[in-house]
Amino acid sequence: SIPGGTTGGTYFVVLRGSGGVPPRLWLLDEGTLPPGLELLPSGVIRGTPLSAGAFSFTLRLEDSRGVAAGERFGMKLVDPLVIDTTFLPVATVGYSYGSSLEASGGTGPYTWTVVTNVLPDGLDLNTAGTITGISNRAGATAFTVRLEDAEGLSVEREYQVEAINPLVILTSSIPGGTTGVDYSFTMAGSGGRAPYAWAVSTGVLPSGLEMSSDGTISGQPTVATNADLVVRVADGDGRVAAFPYVLSVVSGT
Repeated sequence: SIPGGTTGGTYFVVLRGSGGVPPRLWLLDEGTLPPGLELLPSGVIRGTPLSAGAFSFTLRLEDSRGVAAGERFGMKLVDPLVIDTTFLPVATVGYSYGSSLEASGGTGPYTWTVVTNVLPDGLDLNTAGTITGISNRAGATAFTVRLEDAEGLSVEREYQVEAINPLVILTSSIPGGTTGVDYSFTMAGSGGRAPYAWAVSTGVLPSGLEMSSDGTISGQPTVATNADLVVRVADGDGRVAAFPYVLSVVSGT
């Protein structure tokens, strides 16, 4: 067989022959060379391969007397080995994490390894390219992975996984109000990634009160009531936490 190559790269192979009476010429006897390659009479195959795949063709070596010998050759061309995954999703501390690295080109099967630094605490990369586990602490961790194909070709890429604390609502209860008296209370949350956006997702606030997106309930209650409602907070990445409350308003008289 003739050595294989990678599409898009420079290909250069010198064929060798012996015997007969020089000068000897190389000719394509049957089939076609891979697109992008040419055979010179001197026995040089050169060019830039354009298509991946397995190719077969017959070459003939002919000496100055016209005596010839032919042989069938095979050549395998592959696309460049590339790690396609550009970034890894954020992990949440205390929750299961799973993300698979993707690659293309080269010759399968692939083998993945971590070559510099380590993954965040609690996470592991298996040889199939899947990162799994439960992150133990918040923070950003940078590391480099290596992809190796069945032919020993390899490429590396650096990644970063950020682990953040889960989004939670810290407010355990909402204080009551009094009709005719100005009211203001701000919800509290932690974890996730700012900014937060607060809203009443179920039920309604007592008449005269409203909630702004920063979590502040304000206004002047007008009717005594016990309002059942669910308050929801969403972080900058779309995580959501919610909690039920009762907001009581008593009469100012």
